[in-house]
Amino acid sequence: MGTLLATMRAAWLAVLSLSVGLTGAGTTFFTSGCTDSAGWTWLSGATGQPQWQFYDLPWECQYLSVEIFLQTRGWRTPPPSTLCLTFQFSTFTSSLIRKVQLQRVSEKGEYGAYFGQLILARRDLNVGSFLTVKLKGGLQDVEIGVHSSSVRILGEGISFAGPGLGGVGGPLVAGVSGSADPASTFSPFPSRGSESGLEKTFRECAGMEDAAYVSPGRYVGELGWPGPGNALDSQDWLRVNLNVGHLLEARVDSPRPVSLSIFNPLGQEVGRVRGLGQIGLTYQAPAPGAYWICISISESVPLFTYTLDLTIRR
Repeated sequence: MGTLLATMRAAWLAVLSLSVGLTGAGTTFFTSGCTDSAGWTWLSGATGQPQWQFYDLPWECQYLSVEIFLQTRGWRTPPPSTLCLTFQFSTFTSSLIRKVQLQRVSEKGEYGAYFGQLILARRDLNVGSFLTVKLKGGLQDVEIGVHSSSVRILGEGISFAGPGLGGVGGPLVAGVSGSADPASTFSPFPSRGSESGLEKTFRECAGMEDAAYVSPGRYVGELGWPGPGNALDSQDWLRVNLNVGHLLEARVDSPRPVSLSIFNPLGQEVGRVRGLGQIGLTYQAPAPGAYWICISISESVPLFTYTLDLTIRR
């Protein structure tokens, strides 16, 4: 996922310096170890056990999407495509431990960046307005890099919870552009417009493999021909991380005929519907991994706007 976008780094440095302690409204981050100039703390083995505390969460959402972004360094072989790490989720009255599968989203040399999502139902933990997320254990012979923005929470009624530096619905992406240290510079996926109310926008991508990760919610997209001198925008790609049994619901409201498709982690199309107005698909994941969503048009039409509603249930 290639080249670094460094345009906002300077604006973030003041925030990044708050690597331990209170880092943003409603969130506290704790860890041990030395923090580098970009705010990353590198942990070896089982040391550190960093934790992120979220409070003042709204009560109205039944499900929470926990997004996790970590970096790794010290690989002597190419970083694996997935990592399985153990996290503890706790409230004042209960806790549970879950293994979370993270997908590799960037790599260069001994460095690898990983992103994953976990859907929690409030009933699983009796979650109120407070939730603690703790990383349990680590990796042998490889360091894990954690940041105050490595964990964030989204859901119905939550546009953003956490101090993170990313745009809506996507992980931070680490990479290198003339830098010796991939962790020293990073950037969120840029959105392609501003948010309006609870609607979110997502960035343009070059294709399936460049698709942004998104969370449950409502998104606004554009397709069609912008006008002379511009290429036809015929496809929008997104992706979500699902575990076995998760139910993905995707619904599009469009003034023009569009196709809505879902692809499994192998890149195989597992569902498609076409039409105008309101159309939708429901798919239950038989295996864990990243699933793609594609909204496309088959003919050239003037530029138009559509909305996409995503829901993930267990």
